[in-house]
Amino acid sequence: MKNYFLLLALPWLLCSFLQAQNIEQNIRGSLIDTESKVPLIGANVTVMTTDPIKGTTTDLDGNFIIENIPIGRHDIEISYLGYEPIFLSSIMLSSAKELVLNLEMEESTQMLETVEISAEKNIDKTKPLNTFATVSSRTFSVEETSRYAAAVFDPTRMAMNYAGVSLGAGGDLYNEIVVRGNAPTGITYRLEGIEIANPNHFGSLGGAGGAISMLSSTTLSNSDFYTGAFPAEIGNATAAVFDLNLRNGNNQKRESSFMIGALGLEFGTEGPFSKKSKASYVVNYRYSTLALLEAAGINPAGDVLPIYQDLSFKVNIPTKELGTFALFGLGGDNLAAARASKDSLDWGSQSDRESWSEVGRVGTLGLTHRKLIGDNSYVRTAVALSQHDIDYNESFLRDDLSDFIYYDERMSEKTLRISSLFHQKVNQKLSYRVGGVYSDKSFDFLSKSKDTLDAPFVQNFIADGSTGFVQLFGQAKWKLSENVKVNTGVHFSQIVSNNKFTVEPRLAVNYRLKRGRELNFSVGLHSRMEHLSLYSLNGKFNDGSIARGNDQLAPTKSIHSVVGYDHIFSPDLRLKVEAYYQYLYDVLVLDDPNSTFSILNTRNIWGYFGLNNAVQEGSGRNYGLDVTFEKFLSQSYYFMVTGSVYDSQYKTLTDKWYSTRYNGRYQLNLVGGKEFVVGKKKKNILGINSKLLLAGGNRYTPIDFETSKSLQDEVRFEDRAFEDQVDAYFRADIGISYKINTPKMTHTIMFDIQNFTNRQNVYGLWFNNESLEIEKEYNTGLFPFFNYRIEF
Repeated sequence: MKNYFLLLALPWLLCSFLQAQNIEQNIRGSLIDTESKVPLIGANVTVMTTDPIKGTTTDLDGNFIIENIPIGRHDIEISYLGYEPIFLSSIMLSSAKELVLNLEMEESTQMLETVEISAEKNIDKTKPLNTFATVSSRTFSVEETSRYAAAVFDPTRMAMNYAGVSLGAGGDLYNEIVVRGNAPTGITYRLEGIEIANPNHFGSLGGAGGAISMLSSTTLSNSDFYTGAFPAEIGNATAAVFDLNLRNGNNQKRESSFMIGALGLEFGTEGPFSKKSKASYVVNYRYSTLALLEAAGINPAGDVLPIYQDLSFKVNIPTKELGTFALFGLGGDNLAAARASKDSLDWGSQSDRESWSEVGRVGTLGLTHRKLIGDNSYVRTAVALSQHDIDYNESFLRDDLSDFIYYDERMSEKTLRISSLFHQKVNQKLSYRVGGVYSDKSFDFLSKSKDTLDAPFVQNFIADGSTGFVQLFGQAKWKLSENVKVNTGVHFSQIVSNNKFTVEPRLAVNYRLKRGRELNFSVGLHSRMEHLSLYSLNGKFNDGSIARGNDQLAPTKSIHSVVGYDHIFSPDLRLKVEAYYQYLYDVLVLDDPNSTFSILNTRNIWGYFGLNNAVQEGSGRNYGLDVTFEKFLSQSYYFMVTGSVYDSQYKTLTDKWYSTRYNGRYQLNLVGGKEFVVGKKKKNILGINSKLLLAGGNRYTPIDFETSKSLQDEVRFEDRAFEDQVDAYFRADIGISYKINTPKMTHTIMFDIQNFTNRQNVYGLWFNNESLEIEKEYNTGLFPFFNYRIEF
């Protein structure tokens, strides 16, 4: 802990000699129509928090700039004849970087009226960027990923504060989440409008989480998060969707950032390619801090050392005639290893000389293109290649201190996707989209071992598989009146190798009772293709026997129904209540009347890889109530209270209902923070953030103690699957940040402590074969995060 306080002091001393002075910065950006994407000319953009008030209007390209604005938080209002106004509250303007706002406005049904912003201050600030989303969705900003205590720039950890979202079964050092009782495998990540591989370090194949996110606050832009009832264009998901966006780099000036902290050393930069071009780039690279410490002979992580690096970037190239092209990428590699000591005095048994290592590589490279067609429509196309590789080996340290690798396992999965959509705004009341996605999926697996150093490796098992996956969709949005909106559509999915398909109708209705009060309803069918190895597996064991996949399986299906109520009391205060019911069917279970196995309880492919006696005769159901009471950041403070009560159950061929592994039953979050403007010139900001979390504990299948003791091996009551639950999970997090604005440079010091009370939360129970006792396994105790960021 002393080292962290020393790190805190260094940047403070670095900045203390800088003399405070009046510091100003520019606010600029662009404004387009939400539906047609055409520029809006002559819109009013006003900064309401300057004295006197400053403003401007958008030019012929929809661009605007307001110069010489004092740094700090500002309220910005945008109005335009016939459009719904935009109100941005407490937007941070720092000294190092221009504030660039790329905004979209939605046309009002009252075409010829100028909507007064003063009468519309109850605008929903969590309204998703995707206007076809009605319920169980919200947008989030990059700033929120750093503001919430212990979120550490990770969108997934940030989402744990939302109603209906709880900590996954991986433990609290992982960002795996459970949404409304669904398994994490049902979560889908999209980037720039197309599905991507799991963007987390140390994630498992077929999983949706990991220890550390690859997403960077330098390159990430405002994005959407869905917890159910997705719009028709989004498919291949049954639990939740992260619809992520990368921002465009500054196309007028070069800006950079550097950050060092517990999670890594990173450098980011952005800017134009030339003064004559509107093309821009933004890129960020990070390398593990722990890897640097290991190179210096220090290993703070103990026996298992995690090392990782990642890169994210976007190159945006607008053209006059051909539309806008964007090249983007996100990827990284990681190493986790437990190495045997090379000091023979530490070798008390053979196991002390054993080591293991796992190398993971995951990445996505994509290209998007958007072309306006006339004044009311556009075409958007994306191509992306995703790959995820994992190499695992086990070794033995010989007497001469060389490693004898006796087991090696490798798995790789690749997906090439191409998607395209056509969007047309028919009029101010009607818009529609049609499009499709084609995915070419493949995987390879190899397991080999050898008994002696000089012996050749023997293949234990080798397998591969491939198929195509087709998705088509059509959706429309009607504004039937000023108070009634209807989103409807259909999604089609088909596995090419076996022609199994689903047709998924979806409907959502939004009814405004009064200004700031809305009722929402949505119902629809959703499906997800599980990992490819379930459907297409061509395997061969070393004895020549053959393994085949379940080639007649169809995607897992889930009916989502949601009823919601929104009450926006003021621009910064909101209440949201949603009741939901989900019914899952065509769920994969074992073809055994006594088995309690269901794919709904798995975290990754290792829960079912090689399974060939599966049938789709299982089912599941999740129902509950989510409540959010939120005050957005204004007047220098914010808070959010979220609560969920729910039940998550599944059924196999036993024809009995069981609690799923993820049936925590309840969750309560209290999140809040306060900012203080400090310093001689009141240009610096001290932030204090906190979080309290209370949730139902992990579920587990009871241990048959007497049988386990007799056999000296763990045995569980499999017919009582996930019947018991460990004690409630409670955690208190705290975060302190200090932002120092100097001319053309901003320093930010952040210090977060996860579980600062050091509560020992039980993770699960296991049977110790040596002591012949049932013992508890615990989650992580107090865990500090430190970051120092400089922008220039």
